[in-house]
Amino acid sequence: MFFVFIIPTMVILAAALIHLAVHAARRLRGGHRPRLASPKPLALVSLAALSSAFLIFSYAEGTYSPGLWGDKTCMFTMGDRDHPDSSSLFPLSTVCNGVEIVPAWVNPTLVALTALAAATLVAVPFAYVVRRRTVSP
Repeated sequence: MFFVFIIPTMVILAAALIHLAVHAARRLRGGHRPRLASPKPLALVSLAALSSAFLIFSYAEGTYSPGLWGDKTCMFTMGDRDHPDSSSLFPLSTVCNGVEIVPAWVNPTLVALTALAAATLVAVPFAYVVRRRTVSP
């Protein structure tokens, strides 16, 4: 379902990380410290966090979600060819024979990355206003 977007998301993530590195290098070359609290780096961090969350969700959903062949999901992870007892997308969960097969790190990582993306995206307009007030006379 989400697999069509994986390669474009990987390109977006790579572009955001490269732009962050170039921004930091330009600031260092200009004799300034790299600042995260300006609009462009905040937007790039938001984009990178959201892309990472989407990639992790796509990986986990593709690996641990029952999909069309639910019995094979349990077989590959638990060794039993049974259909899952239950499954859900939010939070990502698949239970086979009473055992949760989605790793414990997946859902907290998704929440943390999404919260980081939202917080930095909300901070962009504020950083823009602060920058405009300090730059203009």
